[in-house]
Amino acid sequence: MARRGGSIKKFSRVQVLFHWLYSGSWIILALTGIAFLWRGDPTEPAAGLGPLLQGSVGQTLRLVHRVAAIGLMTSPLVWLLGDPKSVWPDLKELFSFGKNDLKYMLIAPLYYTTGRGQLPPQGKFNGGHKVNFYVVFTTYFTFIGSGLVMWFGRGAVSDQAFHTAQLIHSLSFWLGSGLFLLHLYLTAIHPFTRRSLSAMVDGWMELQYARLDHSEWVEREVRSGTAQIRDAERPAAAR
Repeated sequence: MARRGGSIKKFSRVQVLFHWLYSGSWIILALTGIAFLWRGDPTEPAAGLGPLLQGSVGQTLRLVHRVAAIGLMTSPLVWLLGDPKSVWPDLKELFSFGKNDLKYMLIAPLYYTTGRGQLPPQGKFNGGHKVNFYVVFTTYFTFIGSGLVMWFGRGAVSDQAFHTAQLIHSLSFWLGSGLFLLHLYLTAIHPFTRRSLSAMVDGWMELQYARLDHSEWVEREVRSGTAQIRDAERPAAAR
């Protein structure tokens, strides 16, 4: 009989570290960078949060923003160098969007708000994870490309190119922010899906939840003999 209790290993420690390095860098970039949205042209009077960009405070904000940018840019190296064997299999699955993933995206909103409907079998990453990854993957490159132009390109590129980089940077921020807030709600607040948060804390996920939300992956891991499953800790008997 298949075990219902316990937990299953979903991510390695390196993958968890990569996730939090990227996420932490992104959050710092968002908090420090939002002030820059109020003063795109330094020749114009400061407005809104613009005064924060003046003097030593502004210099500190820029320094922290750039350090976090380096953290964001280099974070994939943690995964690539620390756990290279998991990179290709995970990326292969993330970039494979099938019928069940599309069905998941159509049914999930109703299912998670009303409990109605039945979610189709999902792999290690469900349809929502994949869509979130596509946004993260895309904005990773648009952030870096536009950010480098803004960092080193002033005076070296035309004003039009510089302002285009600013626009791309801002659009990437707003798109990424929307998905970030949704991701935060589903993983930390929603009463059902927040059970997945443990996978990004220690790499382990409740086996019962995994069978519900990632049944295809669990069954594949069990059949191949690669599943890492640990039994639930039993409370000590009362004396």
